[in-house]
Amino acid sequence: MPQVPRNPREDGLGYNPRCMRRDVHPGIAAFTKANITSALIADSHNIEEFQDELQKPMGVHAAGHLTIGGDPGGDFYVGASDPIFFLHHGEIDRVYWTWQNHGLPERLNAVAGTLTFLNEPPSRNGTLDDIIDLGNLAKAKVTLRDLMSTTGGFRGYFCYVYAQ
Repeated sequence: MPQVPRNPREDGLGYNPRCMRRDVHPGIAAFTKANITSALIADSHNIEEFQDELQKPMGVHAAGHLTIGGDPGGDFYVGASDPIFFLHHGEIDRVYWTWQNHGLPERLNAVAGTLTFLNEPPSRNGTLDDIIDLGNLAKAKVTLRDLMSTTGGFRGYFCYVYAQ
């Protein structure tokens, strides 16, 4: 198999053009099993706990990327080129929706965290009134509040639930 060049930056955010690769890693997949995901949902009593557990280095979100291995987990810019990226993020949305529905009145509009990735550069906390740029998906301004509900969100365009 041809050698794929490593990303030139240690954080994986450098420009690195090449062919995409994929390799499933069974050891890391253990962090995405149903019992881990169920515990994330059941044991997270507020949005901060849920996000911290979901996003930790071997949390369900990161482990999903790294299970696939290769570029989806190892290169920030190439990962979204792999169709499995969208399946994984659909699952992350379903896990979040399930967590919300375990206490919908309190959890539907719960937000936490800053406006920048890993708070770099440092930024203020996000709010439900922050504008989310959806590019060509929405011609008008959309707030985070508009996107919180799968049934009626996005000004009524969202109308979905997940099968349990």
